[in-house]
Amino acid sequence: MAKKQKSLYIYHSRFCEIGGVETFLYNFVVNLWEYYDITILYDTGYYTQLHRISPYVTLERFDKNKKYECDIFIRNSVWGDVPDNVISRDNRYIEMRHANYKYLSDKKILSAQYKPSKNTNEVIGCGYFVSKMSELVLHDKPTTIQNILAPTVKTNKVLHLISCTRIDPEKGGNRMQKLCELLRAANIKFDWKIFTNGIHAIDGEEIQYYEPRFDIWDYLADADYTVLLSDSEGLPYTVQESLQYKTPCIVTDIDGCTELIKDGINGYVVPLDMNFDVNKLLKIPKLDEYDNHAKEKWLDYLGGGKYMKKTEKKEPELKTIKMEAINTNEYDRYGEIIKITPKNGKLLGWVIIGDILEVTEEIAKDLEEKHLAKRIDE
Repeated sequence: MAKKQKSLYIYHSRFCEIGGVETFLYNFVVNLWEYYDITILYDTGYYTQLHRISPYVTLERFDKNKKYECDIFIRNSVWGDVPDNVISRDNRYIEMRHANYKYLSDKKILSAQYKPSKNTNEVIGCGYFVSKMSELVLHDKPTTIQNILAPTVKTNKVLHLISCTRIDPEKGGNRMQKLCELLRAANIKFDWKIFTNGIHAIDGEEIQYYEPRFDIWDYLADADYTVLLSDSEGLPYTVQESLQYKTPCIVTDIDGCTELIKDGINGYVVPLDMNFDVNKLLKIPKLDEYDNHAKEKWLDYLGGGKYMKKTEKKEPELKTIKMEAINTNEYDRYGEIIKITPKNGKLLGWVIIGDILEVTEEIAKDLEEKHLAKRIDE
């Protein structure tokens, strides 16, 4: 006959929104709830944490004026009240150690927060370093049991997307937004790096914006897909460069793109109305080497293959001037501004007062003459 489960009470003063101590507590009860009748006494906490742990335990707000009885008691945090009104019938009063107590002591944090319990007769450190610091500062001798892990679960692929484009109707900004919605609805996790010099028109926690750059290759090679959902293209360079780095592409069913992408072979061709099964994107095509031999064709066409190759190249030195925008007029030479640090933290596609500009000396003189920007003394 199976023994009756022992009651295990745990005091945890505050459930933070995120944190290692909260992770330990969740993993602990997920692993042990079948073997013990667990009650968690707490002072306060985030609803998300309380909701997540609630299927496995009884939750009760701690009352220092109430008497509690259990078989085994664990104080999970050195913060909060001293729960000396909890009685352990087995005389097992366990206190957890989770932190670098030497650091907390040096910063005067520990002395202001920690109040020892007179009942504690067992101490557990969640790691050997933690136990060592606890012994040094709190003068106890913890038993070390490294952090308990939750049971492993089935994991799903996170799609890593990249786009190098402005976001407007011609380039399929509305379709980019639709693709986000389709992926979320299918519960497909993704992140999307977008290199653009235009308005950041697509929102979502999955979206990361980057300024345009020429050395894009590491990002292209690292992505699962390059996404280009335009209304119209000639022969899109981003797609060609992606194939060069063996990255498949998601493109719209337009001639410029279908010249390069064959559906299911080196990417996916999606309809302009975005009515397709997004789950197929989880099957990522494996690509072979791509070379359209355009260099050789140009040399042959121009007759240059018979001439001697140059062996050196000269990189121009680029010296920049920092300026502050003093006028909101659209700049005639906007494209020649090397870098814009926006005043409000968001690129708008034009310059506003207070933006910080980095330009060449030639452009700096032009902006000064037109009273568009002033130099910043450094």
